[in-house]
Amino acid sequence: MKYQPSEIISSRSNKTIKYLKSLSLSRNRQKESRFIVDGIRIIEEILEQGRSVKKLIISPLAAENERAAMIVEAAREQGIEVVWVAERVVDYLAETKTSQGVLALVEPQEFSEDDLLKGQMPMIVVAHLLQDPGNLGTIVRVTEAAGAGGVVTTPGTVDFYNPKALRATMGSIFRLPALRTQSLEAFVDRFKSRGYQTVAAMVSAKTRYFDIDYTKPTILLLGQEGAGLTPEAGQLADYKVSIPMVTMIDSLNVASAASIILYEAVRQNLSPGVLPENNLNRRSFLV
Repeated sequence: MKYQPSEIISSRSNKTIKYLKSLSLSRNRQKESRFIVDGIRIIEEILEQGRSVKKLIISPLAAENERAAMIVEAAREQGIEVVWVAERVVDYLAETKTSQGVLALVEPQEFSEDDLLKGQMPMIVVAHLLQDPGNLGTIVRVTEAAGAGGVVTTPGTVDFYNPKALRATMGSIFRLPALRTQSLEAFVDRFKSRGYQTVAAMVSAKTRYFDIDYTKPTILLLGQEGAGLTPEAGQLADYKVSIPMVTMIDSLNVASAASIILYEAVRQNLSPGVLPENNLNRRSFLV
């Protein structure tokens, strides 16, 4: 489908472009409660789910792609503004070198702490002071795959809508409850009052991760890359656990550690029928 828009923005100094570019900074994303999504597949998913898309940004060349053209039509049907820009402007806004030339300005969905209680498995993952957006995005992805309630971040942790974090979630961020708490201690206290135990993943812990009963409602605390959890965060835990290592390796990537513990929780919850086997996508275990 060939588009001939009446106006194509070609200048980086355009007011709209400057605003969109400003969202590459976390503080602006949080202030404006807006973020940029890049990619045909993920934008298709957002539109199908009826998420709050404020603008679609695309170049005429990108719109020659059949799927991209269908995105334009879907945006128009939903009353979403389509902003036509030159290719070099898309490249300027995109955070990757392999952009498909289709971007969307999106408003994040607001979740409450009650939403964290709706998972198939009674576990909430808390990421405390994580700095690597790829790790956070992967944790969101595996948390959804495991059927846990959601992911919570604390001040000082990279935000969910960092472009690298968004890509690593592969769309999970638009389905899984994800929220930011202002106080780790207050959050833990609130959920302890709801019957949750707190388990901290710490390299120095003597208790092995598989010796904990995860059929009980659980908050899983994950710390910063390299440094791990702060002593103050560790003191909030009912249990401190580590993953046994049989070689000279002394620790795992935090997203890998999260995956291991989450799927131990899945294993335990399968036994008493909390997660019926026929509710699981078995193909996902083979990938």
